[in-house]
Amino acid sequence: MAKAASAAKAAEARGDDPVAAQEWRRYRLIEDASRDPEDLLTEGIALSVTALTLVEPSP
Repeated sequence: MAKAASAAKAAEARGDDPVAAQEWRRYRLIEDASRDPEDLLTEGIALSVTALTLVEPSP
């Protein structure tokens, strides 16, 4: 995680936004890999429910 964060910060300092975004995604993937799978599932379901409410037409 420290390597990904360091690479992201270095890319930000250079103004290389695409690389910085890629490194921050890598950081989050590493972080998520250490989370409880049930927590990830619960979070994913909540995000899906929210997304559905945003795309459903209002009556």
